[in-house]
Amino acid sequence: MNSTAPPTQAATVRAAEMNRQKELELGRNLAYQFYIMLRMCQVYSPDNDNFKHQLDKFHDLLIYGFEIVDSITLHISESNLFLNDVRLKMGLDGHLATRYIQETFEKLHVAGFRFENGILHSTLSTLFEALSDLDATDDIDQPTELGKKISETDIPFFGLVPQPTSFSSRSKPKTITEKRKLAKKNYFAAINAVGEITAQVSSKKLVNISKIKRIVHLLVDQILEDETYLMELTILNHLDHQGFAHSVNVCIYAVSVGSRLSFTRPELAELGFAAMVHDIGELEIPDELLGKQGELDATHREHTQEHPLHGVELLVGLMPIDRYAARAMLVAFEHHKNIDGSGYPYIERDTEINLHSQIVAICDYFDKLTGREGRQNREIRFDEVVMEMLKYSGTKFDPLLLKIFINVIGIYPTGTLLLLDTEELAVVISNNPEDIFRPRLRVIANRNGLFPKPIVVELTARESATKKYLRNIDHVVDPEKYDIDISRLVLGE
Repeated sequence: MNSTAPPTQAATVRAAEMNRQKELELGRNLAYQFYIMLRMCQVYSPDNDNFKHQLDKFHDLLIYGFEIVDSITLHISESNLFLNDVRLKMGLDGHLATRYIQETFEKLHVAGFRFENGILHSTLSTLFEALSDLDATDDIDQPTELGKKISETDIPFFGLVPQPTSFSSRSKPKTITEKRKLAKKNYFAAINAVGEITAQVSSKKLVNISKIKRIVHLLVDQILEDETYLMELTILNHLDHQGFAHSVNVCIYAVSVGSRLSFTRPELAELGFAAMVHDIGELEIPDELLGKQGELDATHREHTQEHPLHGVELLVGLMPIDRYAARAMLVAFEHHKNIDGSGYPYIERDTEINLHSQIVAICDYFDKLTGREGRQNREIRFDEVVMEMLKYSGTKFDPLLLKIFINVIGIYPTGTLLLLDTEELAVVISNNPEDIFRPRLRVIANRNGLFPKPIVVELTARESATKKYLRNIDHVVDPEKYDIDISRLVLGE
């Protein structure tokens, strides 16, 4: 009996592997056909021959699938498409299909669809007819009427997969203190993750890219909820001697800009990931060149300007070629290219710079000038950096994107110390998109000295009788003049 056991076990393993391969093939075919149906129902009515033909193919695939599995669930988890518990690697050809399916599920506020054995052809026709009412402009942050209707309707042999929430009702931060605590947790987790990947790449060890992706998703969720508390932490970049905070800051700025451009969550995650690793090629540049102050000679400059190429090479070796990798490689290559064709690396053909690369380029420039690199020779004020960037509008930076970026950070970016006409000192804690000249402040002192507890004020507040503003900005001041450490104010709460 023992002599026959191994072949039986081997046969079982082979059978299981064959079933898994069948499931993978079924999943890819079914997902692509599902994508076709989602597109078809936006163009054709159910009585159209093209619609009927494609619906027949989708129904036939389901029938074939029920011979392999009992039920079929197409769902999205962490931006990946699954058939039941099998992750579908769709490849470059299936990228658009996966993305469109994900956006559809997000608009309906579900994670996926479940089809049970016994579902009728006519039921599928009714379902896709209903999906034809899904408006391309629907806001994914607000459940659509169609989504509510489908979830409340009893459709035989069909069900919805609930969308997971980022926070439970108990754990979701409610107070300012809780939100600030979560921001610090996510911010420093991101810095640690960048540090880990740096160490792994430097030591030629296996790199955990998935950890960076998970943290980017956390940052995206918090920025969409309220970007204030993460934005407040970006002033810590000048304290980070290893440059890890720079990568995190560029991610925060870029995602905030992307949210203003109505990027979907998956698009924001791709943008955030690309921003987080945009400078990974600098790991191939000698430390003495990266830390060198003053002007570099031609040879040294040539070495440092090779880091976009090194970045692409590293990412090719670190990741499977998926949409994250493709986006990250493009941004790593282009983030020092200017819209007027200048910048580096030099390429002979005239190509338009990718939108994500342009966003990261603006965020990278701002954070480097306001961080350690910009402060090597002298203390530089945030508002001075903004004014300098405006000089490059139309040459180095796209004017519209630069305008959106300034709308995100404000004329007085987070961390700027201001003297008010009330003789109070205040730190900018967030921008006011409605009036970028009147940001939200934390008043920390007056003529009598520092307050035991800072006071949060809105510069838009007016006197009830005269309608005059209660406080106005007099001018920007240097924190060192008053011996104030802005970073300690941020971290101390």
